[in-house]
Amino acid sequence: MGLSWLFPEAINEMAKQVDSLFVFISWISLFIFVLVEMLLFIFLFRYRRRRADKQGVALHGNTKIEIIWTVIPALILVAIGIYGSQMTYAIQTPPKDVYTINVTGHKWRWDFQYPEGFKTTNDLRIPEGKNVLFKITSADVIHSFWIPEMRIKQDAVPGRQTQLWSGPAKVGNYKIYCAEYCGTMHSMMTSKLSVVSQGDFDKFVKSGGKSALAGAPAGGAGSEGKALAEQKGCLACHATDQNKLVGPGWGGKFGTDHKLADGSTVKYDEKYIIESIMQPAAKLPEGFSGPMPPQQVTEQDAKAIADYIKTLK
Repeated sequence: MGLSWLFPEAINEMAKQVDSLFVFISWISLFIFVLVEMLLFIFLFRYRRRRADKQGVALHGNTKIEIIWTVIPALILVAIGIYGSQMTYAIQTPPKDVYTINVTGHKWRWDFQYPEGFKTTNDLRIPEGKNVLFKITSADVIHSFWIPEMRIKQDAVPGRQTQLWSGPAKVGNYKIYCAEYCGTMHSMMTSKLSVVSQGDFDKFVKSGGKSALAGAPAGGAGSEGKALAEQKGCLACHATDQNKLVGPGWGGKFGTDHKLADGSTVKYDEKYIIESIMQPAAKLPEGFSGPMPPQQVTEQDAKAIADYIKTLK
C-alpha cells in the first residue's frame, strides 16, 4: 500500500518495511476502535432504560467472555511486539558488506567522515547500490540524525557512538534534519543527502569530496565559493541576506564600511573577508563577543568564498 499521500517517499527496502509495520498497527487500531464504538452505540440504544422505575439486571461477570477479551488483545500485542522487535534489531544490526560513514553533529551542522580519509560538511553522498552504515556521535550537545525518506532517526550523543544502516537506496536528493532541539539555530541544522550512481560516487571519492553532482548548474560568478560555503557549513551560521544568525549576514555588505567590536571601522572587502575566515579572532565585528571557531579552509578556499559574498545583495 502506497503512503506517498501521508509520508515522504520510501527510498529503500527498510523504509518500506517500517511503513508496513505502521499500516499493520494502524489497521488493527482502526478495527478495534470501530468495533468498540459500534458496540457502545448498540448497547446505548438496545439496552437503554425505557421506564423510569425499571431496574437493571445485576450481573456478576462472565468468565468466558472476560478470558476472550483478555487473551485476544494480548495476542495482538504480542504479534505487534514481535514484528516491531525484529525490525528494531534489523535496523541496529548491519550486514557484513557495509560502507561505513562516521557522522558527527555540531551546533549547528553535520560532518561526514568517509573511510577514504576526507570529510564533508552538510553534504552526504552515498552510492545507490551499497549498504551504508552510519556511526553517529556528537561533538557538543545531543542532536538527532533524521532522514525521513529512509525512516531512520537516531540520537547523536556526546561521548557515545550509536549506529544505523541503510540498504541500497533510490537515486535522488533528500534532506537530513536534526530532530532534537539543540539550541537557537536548531531549525537551521539541515543537510543534503545525495544518493548517486556508483560512477558519480567514485568521482566524488577521487576528488576528496569536492566534485560537483552530475547535472548541477555550472559556472556563474561565485559558484565555487557558494559550493564551498555549503560544503563547509558556513551557511548554518551566516545568512545570505543581512539577517543576523550565529554570525553576521553576508548580503549587501561587500564594499561597505564595517564597524568592529573595538569601535573602529574597516572596509568590508576581499582582504577583510579572507582575514576573517583564516584568522577569526583578528577583527571581531560589532555585536559579537567571541570569534567563530577556526575553519579548515585554505586561503584559496577563503578567496572563493569572498568572491561568492561579492555577488550577494
